[in-house]
Amino acid sequence: MQIWLDTLDIPTIRHASRLGLLAGVTTNPSILAAASQAPEAVLDNLLDIQPGLVAAQVTVSDPAAQLRQARRLAARSERIVVKIPAVGEGFQTMAALEREGIATLATAIFESRQIALAGLLGVRYAAPYFNRIEQAGMDAAVLLQESQQILQRYGQRTVIMGAAVKSAEQFMQCARAGIGAVTLPAETYRQLFASTPDVDAALLRFNSAWQGNPLAAASPLFAD
Repeated sequence: MQIWLDTLDIPTIRHASRLGLLAGVTTNPSILAAASQAPEAVLDNLLDIQPGLVAAQVTVSDPAAQLRQARRLAARSERIVVKIPAVGEGFQTMAALEREGIATLATAIFESRQIALAGLLGVRYAAPYFNRIEQAGMDAAVLLQESQQILQRYGQRTVIMGAAVKSAEQFMQCARAGIGAVTLPAETYRQLFASTPDVDAALLRFNSAWQGNPLAAASPLFAD
């Protein structure tokens, strides 16, 4: 399962990149609008600090205007994936862009029908909002599983990207569903590396046993 980061937090992006875990960075209009730099500078910086893809979303609903924005974004770098809301004429836009060889990401997904349509159109990625689906009273894990089965049944290339993932447990639900990617905010990414009381207790027992044997504690092989 690919890990994407949904953040402009540079230390977090660099951490994931150094580990070799990072497939790309996603943005949206809210993220770019909150930045202290122009959107062009933010996107260029994200392309510079990591070798993966960068997803950027169109900010208009008219299909002709969506196409113009998407083409400008794609012309900026071959590593940019264009995010299009998976509603109304957005599907027409994604179909046209994919025919032109421009990678698209269907976003703002709350229902499996949106993923099924994205699959039929050959959209590269489809991003259901995991936590928001849960908040709407639906079972996000079931939606992911059903959608993944549909794509596999028809041999469609669309990769489901779990988005709005707010906890390590939601991350694991995405993994258990067998989807191809997940995009995480910085805080959720950090949770994946967090210790637990059980882990801390186990490590403390190891340390106590080691320090309790002078021969072990004085070993040059294990010197720090």
